[in-house]
Amino acid sequence: MTAVRTRRAERPSKTAVGTVGWLRARWRRAAARPDEGAATAELTVGMPLLLFMIMMIFQAGVWMHATHVAQAAASRAANTAAAYQSSAGAGQGAGSDALTAIGSGVLRNPSVSVTRTATEVRVEVRGRAATVVPGMSWGVRAVVVRPVERWVTDPGAGAS
Repeated sequence: MTAVRTRRAERPSKTAVGTVGWLRARWRRAAARPDEGAATAELTVGMPLLLFMIMMIFQAGVWMHATHVAQAAASRAANTAAAYQSSAGAGQGAGSDALTAIGSGVLRNPSVSVTRTATEVRVEVRGRAATVVPGMSWGVRAVVVRPVERWVTDPGAGAS
C-alpha cells in the first residue's frame, strides 16, 4: 500500500518556519499579485464620480425643459399682450395660466412680468429649475419682445 501525501504535510507549519520566514513567504505571494484589491479601491473612488456625472446630466435636462416651459409661457403672454386693444394685465394672466398648465412640476417659483408701451411688449419669465442634484439650484429666465398690434392709417390713402 502506498502512502498518500497531502498538501498540508508538504508545507512546514508557521511556527517551524518562524515569523521572518512567514513574512517572507507572505511578501512573495503579495508581490506575485501586486494589483489584488485594486478593483475595490477604484470602484470606491469611481462610482460616486460616475453617479454624480449622471445626475448632472439629468439636472441639465431638467434645466433645459424648465427653460422651454418658461419660453412657451413668455411667448403666450407676449402674444396676448401684443394683440390689438389688449393690455399688460391680460398678457400677465395668459403667462400665469400657461405656467400653471405646463410648468407646475419643473419650474419652481415662477414669476411673469409684462411691460407694454405704445410700440412693443416685453415679457420676462423667471424661476428656478427643479432640483435633481441636492444643493444645486439653477435659475431660468426667458425674455420675449414683440411689437404691439395697432391701427395705422395709410397717409397716402386720403389724398386721392
